[in-house]
Amino acid sequence: MRTPNRKKALSLILAAALSIGLVACGGTGTSQSAGTSTPASGASQPAAGTLSGTIRYASMWSETEAQADVIKAAIEEFTTLYPDVEITVDWMGRDVRKTIQASLDAGQYDLWDSPVDAVLPNYASYGYDLTELMAAENPVLDGKTYNDVANPTLMEAVKSAGGTDEILAVPYTPTVIGMFYNKDQFEAAGITKEPETWDEFLDVCETLKNAGFTPLSVDDGYVVLPFASYLGRLKGLDFTSQLISDPEGTLWDDPAVVEAANAMQELWDKGYMSVNSASNKYPAGQNEVAMGNATMYLVGSYMLNEVKEITGDEFNWGCFAFPAPEGSEYGIDVNTIGMQAMQVAKNATDPELAFYFASFCTTGKYDQMMSEQTNSIPSASDTEWPAMLECAKGVLNSTTTNVPYGFGIQYNADFTPIYKEQVQKLLGGQTDAASFLAACKSAVTGK
Repeated sequence: MRTPNRKKALSLILAAALSIGLVACGGTGTSQSAGTSTPASGASQPAAGTLSGTIRYASMWSETEAQADVIKAAIEEFTTLYPDVEITVDWMGRDVRKTIQASLDAGQYDLWDSPVDAVLPNYASYGYDLTELMAAENPVLDGKTYNDVANPTLMEAVKSAGGTDEILAVPYTPTVIGMFYNKDQFEAAGITKEPETWDEFLDVCETLKNAGFTPLSVDDGYVVLPFASYLGRLKGLDFTSQLISDPEGTLWDDPAVVEAANAMQELWDKGYMSVNSASNKYPAGQNEVAMGNATMYLVGSYMLNEVKEITGDEFNWGCFAFPAPEGSEYGIDVNTIGMQAMQVAKNATDPELAFYFASFCTTGKYDQMMSEQTNSIPSASDTEWPAMLECAKGVLNSTTTNVPYGFGIQYNADFTPIYKEQVQKLLGGQTDAASFLAACKSAVTGK
């Protein structure tokens, strides 16, 4: 198994679907200016040092969102500890991406954030290289360096997204794609080991079925993932990119593509899929798992928060990386990690000050607060994970290479709707592998 090339992955890395976990769309564009204020009770005091200046921050959050509440609390404490610092915030919501390039060109902001796929690689050239600052003693981290507390997996993902060894953003609130499952049903069926290969996965499915459980469900929300993950593991990013843009369609006859389609049909033929798979509309598939009517669902870690009203806090979640078929190019250490990213502008008035605030906001107390209040994975290595998400820690921390959501199979607007429809039919027993492949080939070639 080989590791994908970072620069080749640049053109695909972390598709827009990685921002699915965001809880709101659009924004109010409101502004806030923070100066001297009263610190929160029990606030930690950073190492002594004098900071001064102004930070102009364009936020991807609307002012009423939980994420904004955490950032506002961080601003309040930061400007109290450093009364000569003023932070001005424009709460832009997701609309920040509509105007940010012109704003950066005009030098209007020192700091901005968005999902990493929006920040990098699209605006890599606008970012200040933080590599040296992250390795130096940080006055707001009690004298530690940012690297001392950073999650190395996330830092590698940031580098990969930027297509360079430079670090051009500060990550926070990451997500990871994996096979999330009902651990109690695994235990009831006598399954003690999470599968790593496709053959082991099929054995798990058979064991669950024999124990009276429905192994898998899908819905139209994330149905692009199973076939794409199988093929992506087997053949890699380059092949997937070529497949969805092949004008002659000959790649759809490739033995690996046929194998992946047959593997999806086999899941239905062997009775491993929910009988509702073909008709499930989001969030019906993930709700089947939440209600105990199916065992596994391939999705991002944000799903656990989405179904929390059904599961409560006591649901016994497990998670493993999508299994690797025999002969795979990519092993189970190649996965999809999404995150938000704060970028310090290359032409910021004071890049160091902007970075110090970003590191203050995304580590320690406020990393913990963000994780708890938004039920998200923390960004720092020393922050406690929410119990609900602990199951995903192994997949995230063992990831050595980051790839786009669905291995980039949805990066053809003409192809994607037909692919989604056909792959849901395939997994739901309403079409067969040959017909699925024919429909996909026609969608790509227009013939």
